[in-house]
Amino acid sequence: MFGRFFRSKETGARGETIPSRHDGFPDTSTLSGACPRCKTQSSFETTGAIPVTFSDMTTVDRSGSMVRVPYDRVAVLVCRHCHQGVAVIEEQMTGEHPSASSKGGGQLWWRGVHWWPFPGGANDPAIPPKIQDTFDEACRAIAANCPRAGAVMARRTLEAIAADRGETDGPLVKRLAALTSQGLLPSTFSDWAKEVRLVGNVGAHFDLEDDVSSKDAEQLRDFIAELLNHLYVLPSKLATRRANANRATTPPR
Repeated sequence: MFGRFFRSKETGARGETIPSRHDGFPDTSTLSGACPRCKTQSSFETTGAIPVTFSDMTTVDRSGSMVRVPYDRVAVLVCRHCHQGVAVIEEQMTGEHPSASSKGGGQLWWRGVHWWPFPGGANDPAIPPKIQDTFDEACRAIAANCPRAGAVMARRTLEAIAADRGETDGPLVKRLAALTSQGLLPSTFSDWAKEVRLVGNVGAHFDLEDDVSSKDAEQLRDFIAELLNHLYVLPSKLATRRANANRATTPPR
């Protein structure tokens, strides 16, 4: 818990403080991380926060006025890389527990629970629009804490990829096997694709003993993003690089 408040600081070439790397998304307690807009590791500045849900308690502010104590709020952060705003719904925490639960004690801080724009995913013109749209829907569901819906849409994204590569007949397991035999899915990707299919099935069908967790859905999202990068984004970037190189080396007439 205390690592959040006592992280070591790094200093840049001009003596400025560089925030420690944070692989999650930013909130007002951790003003660094992956920007949901530009997908870049960045630092952020807070422009303000508006309370949304209030407790039954009141406190006295600096002016001496009685104010209600909020349990959650909407904060706006600005990314120092893309200079765009990110809206974060935050809940107040007491130690490691939400303040609304009245459990335990400790330092008060704010934890981000939802972000706008919705984080996660891959976004590139090289990705076919229908595949991009399907994957975006998976990311929106996962960001809205709907892991079952997110898993189903991740599975649907795999179906869209298979169809884009000419595999449209039979169940998804057969189509994935065909992509693997063609060399389009290396072994690790093939194994992960099976996980997406299986977890997507769990999300689509009720089971008393098996369910989809938020972590399950986030892992599927991250894998699909890597798969899209492998199948569409990297080949497109390589083709662009080679085209530019050819233009640069072509002698003038």
